[in-house]
Amino acid sequence: MKHQIKGKRAFSNDALVRYLQSTIEPGSSVLDLGCGPKLYSDALRSQSSRVLTVDAWDWVEPDVVADLETTDLCAVTSDRFDYVLMLDFIEHLSREAGLRLIAAAKTQCDRGIILLTPMEQIWTENHENVDNPDLWCHGNQYDLHRSLWCRDDFRDFAAVTITGFQDYFVGIWRCQA
Repeated sequence: MKHQIKGKRAFSNDALVRYLQSTIEPGSSVLDLGCGPKLYSDALRSQSSRVLTVDAWDWVEPDVVADLETTDLCAVTSDRFDYVLMLDFIEHLSREAGLRLIAAAKTQCDRGIILLTPMEQIWTENHENVDNPDLWCHGNQYDLHRSLWCRDDFRDFAAVTITGFQDYFVGIWRCQA
């Protein structure tokens, strides 16, 4: 779906929105890390008890402005959440920071982490989006890709198939009861 964010274009995937809405139980709390223009967390607000958005770029007006490359998750929030979203985000961190963040998120969620990241076949440094003045991420240096991930990096995540994301890893890590 096409969106207008402060006069700029942004795009969400309807199949991903439906997956999130069907997977995240009504009344759940959600932490959206690297939320960008909040296209997916906003779609969950009506069914969630709480949604907290975090991004390094204040232009997107997250609830918390924090660079998760250099800031530990526990310094951002000590609260627990039912679900943590990392949608099209982990590739914007260094590999070390990404691994650290995934580990920290596992300690702060009660039900699961939903993660999406591009795979090698479509991975770029993302300059074409950051440099395009019509797109929401224009000028956002945090939106440049810094690390490349592969399916083996997410062995403890169950892979999810969503239309439109054939060249991405989409997965869910579920907390052990």
